[in-house]
Amino acid sequence: MNELNEKDLELVVSKQELGVLETNARNIKEKVLEVLPNYSADNYDENNIDVAKADKALLNKSAKALNDKRIVLEKKFNEPFEIFKATIKETTDLIKEASSKIDEVVKDVENKEKSNRKEIIVKYYEENINELKDILPLEKIFEDKWLNKGSFNDKGEFKLVNELQDKINRVRNDLIAIGELHSKYEVELKNDYLNCFDLSRVIAKNTELIKKEEFLKTQQEESQKVVEEIKEEKMQEMARKKVEEKISDEVLTYTLKITGKTSQMVALRKFLETNEMKFEKVA
Repeated sequence: MNELNEKDLELVVSKQELGVLETNARNIKEKVLEVLPNYSADNYDENNIDVAKADKALLNKSAKALNDKRIVLEKKFNEPFEIFKATIKETTDLIKEASSKIDEVVKDVENKEKSNRKEIIVKYYEENINELKDILPLEKIFEDKWLNKGSFNDKGEFKLVNELQDKINRVRNDLIAIGELHSKYEVELKNDYLNCFDLSRVIAKNTELIKKEEFLKTQQEESQKVVEEIKEEKMQEMARKKVEEKISDEVLTYTLKITGKTSQMVALRKFLETNEMKFEKVA
């Protein structure tokens, strides 16, 4: 099997010469600088517009001819390097393709090894999770670093089992602490904890919920008080207001049993007296 080493791929330059190009470009530039004043825009107006157009065409043609020649020379001048550049790119592409295929094999083996390590970790988890199994899946406390080769000893045993056990114990103790709050929001608090694993945050939320409940209760009591005051005011108003009698009204007698607050009874009596209605206490 032919094998490569780094020296086989070390680029060696056996001959390198800087390109030499002899032209009259500088002379042309000096000539242009010399004659340009003759082509100043100040030299043209409506009286010699035809000359202006002809000179403009001459200048454009000259500039284009120079640039076209430069492009041809530049392409030819760079041709050796472009060939070298293409060869290097083709070579590196071949190397990268081979490396990529090897990488697939390496990753496949690594994934299998990680899968085997995961199975070992799952076994430790199932042996220690006990009553938390249904609410604390391994994925919620899993650390990617546990799958590294360094997390296992030469016998293939998981060296960080104590770290896993500590995580489980912490969750177990925190859930007990939440239960000891004896909060009416216990279920909600535990669900929140199992998403954030932050006991102090959950305790703060419990305090916030209690304060919010007390605030709403106070608001409701105040609102109810206002409603009662309005009802009392309307009741007193009705008691003071005499009902308009109609000529065709007949006199009727009813026996009623009325239950209400003292203030309501006083208002009712006031209403009856105001409207000159007869009433008597029935034993």
